[in-house]
Amino acid sequence: MQQLFSSQTIGRCLLLFFLMTGISLGISAQNITYDIEPSVEKASRLHVEAWEKVERVNIFCIQLGSFSGESSGAKAQSIVNELNTQFRNRGINAQAYSVFDAPNHKVRVGNFSTKQEAYGMFHELQAQYPGAFITRDKRKVKEILK
Repeated sequence: MQQLFSSQTIGRCLLLFFLMTGISLGISAQNITYDIEPSVEKASRLHVEAWEKVERVNIFCIQLGSFSGESSGAKAQSIVNELNTQFRNRGINAQAYSVFDAPNHKVRVGNFSTKQEAYGMFHELQAQYPGAFITRDKRKVKEILK
């Protein structure tokens, strides 16, 4: 059996690797400062102020279920909590929430600006919730930003 590398060559490679790794780990982040044009700062401030005045926005969401009866609110909230835990654990950027539309508590997912965006999540949830469908909703901006 022929040896491809000598132990001395392997040792040198390992030493080089550790030196390079140590050097790269020793480099710290640098602070970067920059000047922002006053007009950009003003535009940014006006943008934030404008959105603070908006109370509700139209969105697309995925409705997973609708429940009525005495314990419907608790059932809907339980599903919402379970879904949000699953989303966090899987690194999915989505939000489940419940809406009371008398006499039903509806479980919905997402704050999608377009129907196309909603379809991506819809296909993932459809297997677990076969009756799911995409719908429109009008949500409070403060609820979305929680």
